[in-house]
Amino acid sequence: MANPEELRRRDQELPKAQRKYPRSRVTQVMWVLIALVIVAAIVGAL
Repeated sequence: MANPEELRRRDQELPKAQRKYPRSRVTQVMWVLIALVIVAAIVGAL
């Protein structure tokens, strides 16, 4: 398997739309938490 740093460097050279490198876990978790907060606010408003 290729070196992750090499893959990341190659990925950075591509336009953003074509990048395959996975987003960081922190970013994914952040979006999940934001979605949960929004859903909770909607449910609470009903």
